[in-house]
Amino acid sequence: MLPASFATDIAPLFRSTDVSCMARLGVSLGDYAYMSDPTGGGTFADHANARNVYAHLTGDTTPRMPMGGPYWSAAQLQLFAQWMTDGFLP
Repeated sequence: MLPASFATDIAPLFRSTDVSCMARLGVSLGDYAYMSDPTGGGTFADHANARNVYAHLTGDTTPRMPMGGPYWSAAQLQLFAQWMTDGFLP
């Protein structure tokens, strides 16, 4: 299996409505620099932006994303997790 990349695998999973909705809250879902930022914060020691988004996608943190659903499939969540495991590749 090839490593997951943000441009090819992750960014296309976010609908334009999700991107614009979250942008109003200061979350840049479509921005690789934002999503791969290695800075920690709050709950996560590193890559807090991506890990926080993932926690909302899985429902481990509420409100669950995308707001109002439909929620991501297990395969989509696994791909996002794989992207993080593979090193947050562009």
